Amino acid sequence: MKKLIVVALGLLIAASASASQMLVKVLQESDPIASNVIKEVPIKSCRMEQVPIYGTTSGSAAKPSVADKAAGAIFGGLLGSQLGSGDGKDAATFLGAIIGAEMVDGQVGQQKQQVITGYREQEVCEMIVQQSTVQEVTSYKTYIEFGGQIWQLNTPISYAKGDFIKVNVDITMAN
Repeated sequence: MKKLIVVALGLLIAASASASQMLVKVLQESDPIASNVIKEVPIKSCRMEQVPIYGTTSGSAAKPSVADKAAGAIFGGLLGSQLGSGDGKDAATFLGAIIGAEMVDGQVGQQKQQVITGYREQEVCEMIVQQSTVQEVTSYKTYIEFGGQIWQLNTPISYAKGDFIKVNVDITMAN
């Protein structure tokens, strides 16, 4: 009987104020509510690759082409014609052409070349973003006692047994 009077008194007080906040006691620790959520998850993806090892070689592996020699002769001839004068100009042009062609032959023949000397295995990694469905706590079931009854609320945070929380109460009279 006393309990009924206390509940009625509580309801009368709550009814006098159309909507009010009341402190209520939490009955037990909140239970998490999990939902499936789609998230972008970074994943490290690695693989083994064959990577070339480079070295240099020198020697007469490369022979100059006819076009290379002709270009060297023309360039040398032009330079030689600038040095000579009179009857010596023809001789300087001819000598410059010979030297230019020989320089190309010597330069191309002694070029160092970069070649692949072998291979080694190397791990290559990259980050890939994948969409994945994961379970995530999105809210909590919290149980309170109000008006002699046990109520279940969905709350955004977890509460412990014995905590007090504010709830909005809106009571209207029925016709």
